[in-house]
Amino acid sequence: MPIALFEFREALGVGYFGYVGPDSGSRDETPEEPQLEGAILFGMQRLPPGRAELRSIPGWELHEIPDEQPKLAERFGYTYSRLELRTPDGEIYSRTWVPHDPGWTAAALRLGYVVCLCGVELGIRAPYAMTEAQHTPSMREESFRRGCALGLNIGGLVTYVGNEAASGGG
Repeated sequence: MPIALFEFREALGVGYFGYVGPDSGSRDETPEEPQLEGAILFGMQRLPPGRAELRSIPGWELHEIPDEQPKLAERFGYTYSRLELRTPDGEIYSRTWVPHDPGWTAAALRLGYVVCLCGVELGIRAPYAMTEAQHTPSMREESFRRGCALGLNIGGLVTYVGNEAASGGG
């Protein structure tokens, strides 16, 4: 199943690259993140700790737009796709660039939807002063679990819109 991850670099109510909790660790002291709370109002669901049954989020769309950079393709043999997660009113909620993966795109087209996860701690980025190589899979999982426990991760099944013919606009 195709998955798109949108981890915020800087969260308005939380800080840069993740949440640093208070010493007491009380959930009541966790600041609300306006980007997440707004998405929840539009139908996204907060990811609980443990297993979640994600539901379809009406009106949300994930657009995949080719981001052609011929020099990269010539030199390194790859191109990028711009993924834009859009709210039901058509506004861009979040965007990211990923290496283009024809298999991922084919699966998204076949299914018609993508699992979209957004949040402050999805486990994608290594903490400050740590290299990606040092950021182990277990550390990534722990970060994701912590984000869910604190209510800082959301998700849902979002309609996939392939924009193969588009070039740069969205």
